[in-house]
Amino acid sequence: MGYEIEAKAPVEDASIIESRVRQSGGELIGEKTQVDIYLSHPCRDMRGADEALRLRLEGGKCVVTFKGARMKGNLKSREELEFSVGEWEKALEVFSRLGFKVAARVCKVRREYRLLGASVAIDRVEGLGDFVEIEAPRTGTEMERSALVESVATMIGVDKSRLTTKSYVELLESRSSESSDSM
Repeated sequence: MGYEIEAKAPVEDASIIESRVRQSGGELIGEKTQVDIYLSHPCRDMRGADEALRLRLEGGKCVVTFKGARMKGNLKSREELEFSVGEWEKALEVFSRLGFKVAARVCKVRREYRLLGASVAIDRVEGLGDFVEIEAPRTGTEMERSALVESVATMIGVDKSRLTTKSYVELLESRSSESSDSM
């Protein structure tokens, strides 16, 4: 068990941010396609509780993640429990038989860097565009981890006024409700 601490912001030109990451000494970890399947609970209002259950498919592997309610603050900080499963189709079938339903899918291509110990992801999210996400490692105090995320964000020129604690699912839903409101 641990708490994730991260900052996320939309970016106009991902190549500029990526160039700043490299110029600051960021090391490319790799590029991957991720499909995140979010599940809704049959009897519990997970959205109302600000919780999430996600299956992340990446390179033939699946990681099941439970995310707890967000803590107050400028950065997104929340409990996160994860474990790997070998066959995502069977995992999804088990959850389906327990009454869980697929609530949302988020597809993205992620280029991930390591900079000063933090993970810096340049994400191209289907239906949303480009984002940068900076996540602290799981070691150190909450204050140290938050300071690292903020320091890296400043170093690579992230516009702090654009930081969001919303998930990609929430951003996609608000975009979809905005477009249906304008019809």
